[in-house]
Amino acid sequence: MPEVVKKPVFEYGGKTLLSLGFDNNTLFAANKKGLTKILALNHPEKEPEVIDILEGLTSICTVSNSKFVLTSSSGDAIAYDYKSTAARHQLLARFGLPVRDCVSIHNGKMFIMGGDDLVLASVEVGATGNNNIKIREQISQLSYSPTTNLLAVSFIDGTIQFFSLTSAVPNKVKELDGYINKNSYSDENEPSTLDKIIADDVSNDSDDNDLHISDAEFQPQNRICTRVAWHPTGLNFAIPCSDLTVKVFSLKNYELLKTLVQPPKTSSVSKFIDLKFDSSQGTHVAAVNLDNELIVWDWEKSEVTYQRKFSQQITNFVWKIGSDSKTLDIILGTWSGYFIHVKDAVNTKISRDDTEGSKGTKVTSKSVFVQDDDSDEELDEVLNEGKPKSTLVDGVAEEGGSDDEDSNSNGVFTQERKELNDLQNGKKRNLSEEEEEEEEEDSEAEEFIDDDDGAGYVPAKKQKMSLPIFDKSKSFTSGRLVAPPTFRYKPISPGATPFGVGDRRYLTMNSIGYVSTVKNNEQFSITVSFFDIGRFTEYHFEDLFGFDTCFLNENGTLFAQSKSGQLHYRPYGTFHSNWTKTIPLSKGEIITAVAATPQRIIVGTSFGYIRIFNQYAVPITVEKMSPVVTLTALDYKVFTVHYSPFHGISYSLLEQSPTKSRYFQRECPLPIILPQNMDQTDEFGASSFTAFNPLGIKSVFFSQYGDPCIFGNDNVLLVLSKWTSPTESRWVPLLDSNLELWKMTGGKDKHDIHVWPLGLSFDTLNCILVKGKNAWPGFPLPLPSEMEVRIPVLVKQQIWEETLSKRDEDEDAQADSAELGKDKGDGISGKEIKVPDNMAAEEELMRSKILSGLLSDTLENEGELFGNENEIIAQLNNNYDKALLRLFAVACSTQDSDKALSLVQELKQDRALTAAAKIAERAEMMSLMKRINDIRETRFERQMDSMK
Repeated sequence: MPEVVKKPVFEYGGKTLLSLGFDNNTLFAANKKGLTKILALNHPEKEPEVIDILEGLTSICTVSNSKFVLTSSSGDAIAYDYKSTAARHQLLARFGLPVRDCVSIHNGKMFIMGGDDLVLASVEVGATGNNNIKIREQISQLSYSPTTNLLAVSFIDGTIQFFSLTSAVPNKVKELDGYINKNSYSDENEPSTLDKIIADDVSNDSDDNDLHISDAEFQPQNRICTRVAWHPTGLNFAIPCSDLTVKVFSLKNYELLKTLVQPPKTSSVSKFIDLKFDSSQGTHVAAVNLDNELIVWDWEKSEVTYQRKFSQQITNFVWKIGSDSKTLDIILGTWSGYFIHVKDAVNTKISRDDTEGSKGTKVTSKSVFVQDDDSDEELDEVLNEGKPKSTLVDGVAEEGGSDDEDSNSNGVFTQERKELNDLQNGKKRNLSEEEEEEEEEDSEAEEFIDDDDGAGYVPAKKQKMSLPIFDKSKSFTSGRLVAPPTFRYKPISPGATPFGVGDRRYLTMNSIGYVSTVKNNEQFSITVSFFDIGRFTEYHFEDLFGFDTCFLNENGTLFAQSKSGQLHYRPYGTFHSNWTKTIPLSKGEIITAVAATPQRIIVGTSFGYIRIFNQYAVPITVEKMSPVVTLTALDYKVFTVHYSPFHGISYSLLEQSPTKSRYFQRECPLPIILPQNMDQTDEFGASSFTAFNPLGIKSVFFSQYGDPCIFGNDNVLLVLSKWTSPTESRWVPLLDSNLELWKMTGGKDKHDIHVWPLGLSFDTLNCILVKGKNAWPGFPLPLPSEMEVRIPVLVKQQIWEETLSKRDEDEDAQADSAELGKDKGDGISGKEIKVPDNMAAEEELMRSKILSGLLSDTLENEGELFGNENEIIAQLNNNYDKALLRLFAVACSTQDSDKALSLVQELKQDRALTAAAKIAERAEMMSLMKRINDIRETRFERQMDSMK
């Protein structure tokens, strides 16, 4: 039975608006007279936090468990954070006329607000200035659905406009007219200061403030609700209509689903002052009318489940999940400084996760149904209704920039969940009480009896699986089987980025240039840009098909639509025409990657099909392998990355030329680190990028000399060495960009600078240096940078200690170095750290050897490509001997003859042996010098014998 509790918050009364924190327990109560109290509903005995706020508030918007935004009739919008150690308030925007409403988007990074000024303002936290859209009428109220990224704007002329917020500037997608009340606010009857004092005295002397509301704002036109209420899934919305009913619409085609009528009562049916879906499952709609009557409907059944009339004048209300997690409460604000708590207003089944609030988790995501990428497909269908079917683009990529929007992407591996259609059809994923009890009994029995021999003492648990695999975390003899992890394949191109917070993203990026796409209302616009503007000319075209993966080379660009299977090739020259082709796709199969060279077109799919065409789309071959994640190509060579839940990550390297077709490597293990195995934080934009690119592979490409390269989630550049021999091939790390950035920034552990790879030119990585939270580049694209290859053989701690030790030798820097030793994250005055000579020699030794080996393999298998390969190898051998001599000199200085001799045996040139003998002589290591001379004579004799 519902229980109603009335609690005073502000003894002096006044308009009080309520908002609930994301933890389901923090209640923000803002009073018009300039105070806000923050109450802990789960600890009613605690004294509330009290902060001063602006007067004349018009709306309240919760941003987090400690932060909220208030708008006022004076035109100010101010953000407050009662837990902040610095300033508790921040002015977001100031307007000349009253601001009526405000909504938070993109996890509190941006706010949309509007009012009597004829603008819809977009305010980004920390940015200078606002992005304003001119509108034809004053704004009444706003509402936002983070799931579908849609904003509903109610105007005082009775129209509702829906805006898509996937771009930096809101784009209008729909308008509804004739549903809400035409309503203008009244601010003309504000009392004088003397009238306010008299009114306060009268209200304070009254036994019941609700009977004497003297506030001039307390007028029907200032209380009427015109705000659209969004379903938690974002696929439905409700409107408080002028005919005194509540109409529920489907976002698909904006079709009317239900009309909810106010039940019969003694007083006349009146207009609404607030309307909301319940925030857990969205099965109930609650509304309060001007007669202060609360009505709760089960909107799918059109049944009234709760109804109560209050003597207090209501301002607004919030839904709250009950303390027993089986009911929903409603908390109402009043004009007399009280709040009314209706406990157990609705009985419902709520999963445990719904009651566990966490910082940054929005109430709208607290659903018993956990959304996944299958839900995103339905959202795509809804949001793209009326467009060509081929324009559908993956929903996660569209919403990758926002943390709360990407929170339902579930990382790399997730349990298979039901589609959002199940929610619309009323299907429940939670078990009945009987089933839960059975599972608990099974679990207890399993803990009590150890069925170690598989004799069947414990009844088998009901498994929900697609294909069985062994659970390695359990004993193998137990024979337990679990479901394989579900992996969602995405269309990924080398260097591709998510949409982020804007309406554009990069489809691909390499050393030649980049391809970007921009979303708008009807279609997409694609621009192909180049770094060498003297050789290539930038061009753009309207994309009518929604291409979501592509490949850029020096002759043309290949585009593909992953779901429809459509290919489109656009050469740069005028001698060859464009062509379009569609490949066959099975149900559930998508194109995951494409590649194009002047000779071949390659297409890989999520079912493992590799289709190869010539440059004019004539099919050459087709074969089936493990599912393809991404691929790249050079001339006739194709490098492919596979992923299978059963076989893990692997790679293949094949050649398909007119004269031969062969595999150099076939589905060999690929040693890259998955995002879930890394210690990542939101500072890297990990959740957003992983939702778009599950394996975290930032790019794959061939080096300048034709070696396959991969740049993964750990920001290490790997190159495949000796790939022509399956028994000798190996992945070699050429560069750890995190370590190089650490050295460049003077030892500072900065997380706002990232490396985005473009390509490898022998010993130099072409890249984009990205500054900011996201690890991928934004718009406009920064100029390309170069980072020299450095083999990751160095230890940070040793470099740091050597650097500090060297600086301690300088008396003028002793004080600074002592201060630096307190915190390694402070760096050394912003200067680049210089690696000590002995450590640098070890790295140069490895680098010269590896690069020389890579280039020697190219000469042996491909011949000379640029004509100077032999000169480069000679220089590398010279650097190799120099590095060995530096290490040899260090060994001689410590009289370590054994180490010195081992280094001498690695020298390649005779003149290097001569130099080593002189160093040993200066170190007075005569026996070592004699052995060096013996090595020289032995090598000379071998050379003479080979010439005979």
